[in-house]
Amino acid sequence: MLTALKVRLYPNKEQQAALAQNLGCCRFVWNYYLNKSNTQCQETGKGLSYCDMTKDLTQLKKQEEFLWLKDASSSALQQSLKNLEAAFKNFFEHRAKFPKFKSRHKKQSLRYPAGCSIKGNGIQLPKLGIVKAVISKNISGKIKSVTVSKDSTDKYFAAILFEVEDNSTNKEGKISGIDLGLNSLVTVFDGENTYKVDPIKPTRKYAKRLRRRQKSLSRKKLGSNNRKKQVKKVAKVHQKITNTRQDFRPNLSHQLVGENQAVVVENMSVKGLARTNLAKSILDAGFGMLVNFLGYKLKRVGGILVEVDRFFRSTKLCNCCKYKNDSLTLKDREWVCPKCQTHHDRDENAAKKCDSFSQNREIGGRLAVSSNQ
Repeated sequence: MLTALKVRLYPNKEQQAALAQNLGCCRFVWNYYLNKSNTQCQETGKGLSYCDMTKDLTQLKKQEEFLWLKDASSSALQQSLKNLEAAFKNFFEHRAKFPKFKSRHKKQSLRYPAGCSIKGNGIQLPKLGIVKAVISKNISGKIKSVTVSKDSTDKYFAAILFEVEDNSTNKEGKISGIDLGLNSLVTVFDGENTYKVDPIKPTRKYAKRLRRRQKSLSRKKLGSNNRKKQVKKVAKVHQKITNTRQDFRPNLSHQLVGENQAVVVENMSVKGLARTNLAKSILDAGFGMLVNFLGYKLKRVGGILVEVDRFFRSTKLCNCCKYKNDSLTLKDREWVCPKCQTHHDRDENAAKKCDSFSQNREIGGRLAVSSNQ
């Protein structure tokens, strides 16, 4: 089984210069062959394959004006061509947009498919030597690849893909129903108790700081050093928002996975909700990412993620008598069942209905519902 670990890198000045050269070479190769493939496609109706691009790259490196490409890792350049071929394939199979040209002013990355290892407190990278890193856990399996990235605030990271033994067994624990929302990010019912977790809303939290720095950026002269400095200040606010999200969602999913054998959650159409007037709050909540985290973490420990159909009326159905309240609106956070007179909290009732949905389909202690893993 493959797993990944992202770590922070601290290259010295010489390694930073070498990384900049490697990143520039990979970016040039991507842009050069993207342009060449587009031109050939317009002329002949057929683009370049990976084999065609690799053969051409070998000849290109021999030309006098492109000798500097030899200073970069050849495996990293070839991996850039593989990524380009995969991008074209994803486009033609309608899984992604058409490949774009890469810019030096945005986030940059390159992948080393071989020749990487852990050496003490650092990572051995081709043509760079040992780069100092902060590695949070022991990596004992075989390293398949290392992806080095540089963000807009000039910080370096490495995503290490390595093999681990698949020790997953049938996990034992509770079965919890979860309702996702904006007032309460998750409402959890485990069959006995109900609790809520409030959203962190990092975009709104740092909106004032971001607005001030963007205003200051708009007053800076194009191409000036002050503008370049202000661009980094704006990027740091965006990074703060990203870091807040990346710290919160993994921790919440880890807590839910540790407590439960199975988690039942509504299969939401995030793209559809993002087209409404609640788009900012929906995207800030990150429902899709949270469900993805729950899926792979439960699979890793032998648990199950069950996604209830999005048209299942978990909110309008009374969890006691199954009465359907069609008069319920989005503004009604609490309601009383006209049939059994039970007082309901909207989110808690939806979480209980999700839990009962799973209990009705449980066979031999395991859920006989297809899970999205």
